Amino acid sequence: MESMHDPPSHYIHGTEPQEQRRLSRLNELLNEASLRELGLRGGERVLDVGCGLAQLTRAMARASGTRVLGIDRDPVQLAEARRQAREASEEALIELRQGDALRLPLAEAEWGSFDVAHTRFLLEHVPDPAV
Repeated sequence: MESMHDPPSHYIHGTEPQEQRRLSRLNELLNEASLRELGLRGGERVLDVGCGLAQLTRAMARASGTRVLGIDRDPVQLAEARRQAREASEEALIELRQGDALRLPLAEAEWGSFDVAHTRFLLEHVPDPAV
């Protein structure tokens, strides 16, 4: 957990449309293999921390058959994630929240309620990943 003296975590990628297209393409290349390795069988309650554009978040929701909670700190990325979900008619598959991985925006009852907690490409955005 960050102390008052630690630098805050930050988003190192740009959020311009060109960068979002690059990140979307990266997701297209990796998501099938990632989803296969997750081995979701159906019914799992999934938390995706650092969900970015939420493409894998939506794929996990399709695989689990349940709504997946995605958390990301960047409001621009979340806005694009919502746009992509809307465009794919998959808004109902996910819930997206803005928040920091070091201080997850979860309600008291949500702690310990997830079967799968997923993160990918998150450590590059935190100030001290070894902590």
